[in-house]
Amino acid sequence: MKLIERDDEFRLLDRLYTGCVGGRGAVVLAGGPAGSGKTALLHAFADRVARRGGRFFAVTASGSERMDPFGLIDHLLNTIGGRDGDARARADESGDLGRAILSGRQTPIDVLQGVHAAVAERWTDRPLVIGVDDVHFADEPSLQCLRYITRRIESSAIMIVFNECSSYERRLATLHAETLNLPYAHRIRLGRLSDDAVAAHVEQRLGPDAARHVAAACAAAGGGNPLLTQSLVDDHQAACAPAALVPGESYRNAVLRCLYRSDPSALAVARAVAVLGDPVVPGLVADHLGADATTVRRGLADLTAAGVLADLRFRHEEARQAVLGDVPPDDLRAMHGRAAGLLHETGAGAVRVARRLVAADDVGGAPWQIEILREAAGEALALGDAAEAVGYLRHASGLCADPALQARITAALADAAWHLDPATASRHLPGLADAIRAGTLTGREAMIPVNHLLWRGDYPQARDLLSLVESREDDHPGLPPNLPISSDLSLTRLWLHFCFPGLAGLPDGASPDGAGVPTVWGGPTAALTFLSQMTGRDGEDGTFRATEQILRSTRADGPLALTLVALMSLIHTDQVDEAVWWADRLLAEPWIRNVPLRRALFATLRASAALRRGDAAEAAEHARAALTAISPAAWGVVVGVPLAVAVRAATDLGDAGAVGSYLNLQVPEAMFDTPFSLPYLAAFGRHQLVMGRPQAALENFRACGVMLTDWGLDAAGLIDWRNDAAEALLALGRAEEARVLAEEQIALSAGVPSRPRGVALRLLAATGGLKERVTLLEEAVDALRASGDRRELGRAEADLRTARSALDEHGRARMGPLWTPALSDAASSGPDGPEAELTAAEQRVAALAADGWTNRQIAAKLYITVSTVEQHLTKIYRKLKVRGRPDLASVFTEPPPPRERVN
Repeated sequence: MKLIERDDEFRLLDRLYTGCVGGRGAVVLAGGPAGSGKTALLHAFADRVARRGGRFFAVTASGSERMDPFGLIDHLLNTIGGRDGDARARADESGDLGRAILSGRQTPIDVLQGVHAAVAERWTDRPLVIGVDDVHFADEPSLQCLRYITRRIESSAIMIVFNECSSYERRLATLHAETLNLPYAHRIRLGRLSDDAVAAHVEQRLGPDAARHVAAACAAAGGGNPLLTQSLVDDHQAACAPAALVPGESYRNAVLRCLYRSDPSALAVARAVAVLGDPVVPGLVADHLGADATTVRRGLADLTAAGVLADLRFRHEEARQAVLGDVPPDDLRAMHGRAAGLLHETGAGAVRVARRLVAADDVGGAPWQIEILREAAGEALALGDAAEAVGYLRHASGLCADPALQARITAALADAAWHLDPATASRHLPGLADAIRAGTLTGREAMIPVNHLLWRGDYPQARDLLSLVESREDDHPGLPPNLPISSDLSLTRLWLHFCFPGLAGLPDGASPDGAGVPTVWGGPTAALTFLSQMTGRDGEDGTFRATEQILRSTRADGPLALTLVALMSLIHTDQVDEAVWWADRLLAEPWIRNVPLRRALFATLRASAALRRGDAAEAAEHARAALTAISPAAWGVVVGVPLAVAVRAATDLGDAGAVGSYLNLQVPEAMFDTPFSLPYLAAFGRHQLVMGRPQAALENFRACGVMLTDWGLDAAGLIDWRNDAAEALLALGRAEEARVLAEEQIALSAGVPSRPRGVALRLLAATGGLKERVTLLEEAVDALRASGDRRELGRAEADLRTARSALDEHGRARMGPLWTPALSDAASSGPDGPEAELTAAEQRVAALAADGWTNRQIAAKLYITVSTVEQHLTKIYRKLKVRGRPDLASVFTEPPPPRERVN
């Protein structure tokens, strides 16, 4: 590594060496935290000395050799080749060396003098520089010899450089005392690199482009420590230049090197900080280690100076994981157990305590641990970490011996797992159902399996369990405050009515708010009541007064059902742009984005909003995301909604392969007893219409209408089935029937501009004369422009342009009913005319072709493929004995009076 931001240090060393050449000795104590570049500085200075003709000898002390008397000085003497270089042997000759060293006595003077002579007299022809790296690990006899030499080099061509780790300064107090007061002694303190210096190093290694992306991250994670910075760059290179810095093995190893080269107290403190987690205070670390606060504060200061910690936190989570991974497993579990107890005593958050409990893996914990784990699971789920919540509840289940409490924990576990994968969570349902029947699961937790059963479509069991819960609630009105669940029961009952409006035996009840709102819970109007109550819908003007308030108050710890219905209401009332804005904002929330089920639900609504405003590509993308977040099998009976959006979007895009893959997915049979089947059937019908099967499409649309009518949901406008059926009828040439349905839809809109009204006006225009058509299409364009549906607006505008063009060119109705081919008087005078020769489908294609429509426009208008249009035209030319489109205009002229066509 090329040294950066060390110019001042090199200038001092060069100046001292110049004096050494002139016969003036010098001593330098270079200190700094582990990894600050002391060794690199010493090696770089050695190269400078060699280039200037001097001699440089270096030795490195080792912590494992501290108990080897004279080990370091003998190594030095052997390195420089001095006479009588065995200091240990000379000390033995002077007396009992072992006893002298252990008693703390000074090294014999003759030994000190011999060592000095061996160093000072061996090389006299050139300046001599001695480097002692990691001097803080030197054995005491060697330090005595080094101090003796240091005090006697002032008039010698000798320079000594000691490298020491700042966390060991206390161990070198004697060396400092005897050395730093010397006039030729100098101190160098190596600090952390500045951000600019880190950026310069990154640019040297990776180039300017990479430096712009990762230099700041290197400075943040490495804290300016040269060793850590170097390791981060190594990891970045090994990762083949990812877009962001990803610390890896080199960084983890460098962190551990810094810790092991620091004072042992720093390593112990680092482990305690890693186990306790953020944030920590020195007192808590001291309690965990059983150490005094002074030692802990020194350790924290050393770790901060080394760039490992910042503000009592690890600079990067990877550093913390490296420290934890270095602790033996048994020791680590014990440390986590102690940390959990300390954190609980000091009132730390439930999640922070629970993480340590799970890591400790202690199955014989105190009673408070279960409640902490349950509380932490709720917090984790609210924050968007369902997997962590599952882990806490599983651990709590292993600690619990009480059947009732165990049932409540299992219910919470099923709920947390449901947010990850409803299909997997259903494994808990049999045991929870047994607990409800046995009376060990009551209260709010009992609603969890009931709601999950409804999601799966298991209506009979859900109904029976709900009746059990309700009966017990009525039998025990004086239960503790956390058990009454009247609001939960009412909401579940409403949900039951909404999901299964056509099935008998639904339990009746009262209004959930207890305000005496006149509602009928036992009949088909329950679904309407559900929507009204959930959104605060005003029955007089149909506006959703509480929608914005609900969306603004959405919180991680609040119910999401209100938010979901509020978004649906925005889409339903053509406030599509607002729905898109809110859906995008909520999908960006981590507590929604990180939970698969929540992400799937909001992605579905986002797809619905995109489809409602005519953006099929965007709708397809979000529908695909919804069906990917959780598997189609995990959606239960609700799967009809995301599948419907996906099919509609793919149909509008002309992606037949995608449509087929979606329609081939298996859906639960119970779905067809719920309103969730309606959008699915409507989407399937739309696909059939586009594929040229209008009769099959009509049957699906009418099936939707029948179910909506039978369930009392027709007024809710959940599915725009009348317009869909009218399009199918027009494709079949049954204009009068289409007119009836379009007029019904217009009447339902009560004059309020909306998407359904705009579509109905466009379809009604297709059944009338040209002048009426222009007027209706103008009104349709206005309604659709207000609704925000760009696709339907485009279709209405295209129809309007065609109608106006025809009116301008001929001043009279040329086309007649849009879906009825206009024939000349001769052609339509009898059964032998061209009309009798053409099928209904061919007549529709011929009429549009005669009016100048392109094949692609005809295909889009009639919901058939371009290939089908081409096939029809081939047959039309042959039957009418014409050569092409220009000849069709002479055959198809103004139509006869409208009459119903029989197919």
